[in-house]
Amino acid sequence: MIKWEIPLKTVSEANSSEYWRVKRKRHEEQQFIIRSLFLKEHAPIVLPCTITLSRLSPRLLDCEENLPMAFKWIKDEIGACIFPEKVIVYRNKKGKLVKNKGHADSDPRITWQYDQKKQQQQGIRIEIEF
Repeated sequence: MIKWEIPLKTVSEANSSEYWRVKRKRHEEQQFIIRSLFLKEHAPIVLPCTITLSRLSPRLLDCEENLPMAFKWIKDEIGACIFPEKVIVYRNKKGKLVKNKGHADSDPRITWQYDQKKQQQQGIRIEIEF
């Protein structure tokens, strides 16, 4: 079992009305931290596995829709770290190479679960069980 606790802010992406640059900065920060953690730890992931993403925050989100949406970019990055071959690279309209990590987290050998706990300091907990 692998267990990481990271002081990382998450918000419901479904109800967010922030300016797009603020959202993008948060998404890039989340993905950078997750990728750095995977590269630093070098922990081999044995499949099949269950990954539980827990949100630690003073306020709780709706469990059905908002909680999974708060982890969307984190889940995409975890999937891309486990299955780098599923990341699609393409050229956008301006000719820049762009990575689409949204397909890497759909492997049936991974079961995704979500949880949340009330706590003063914001963060996330990632638990990977083999």
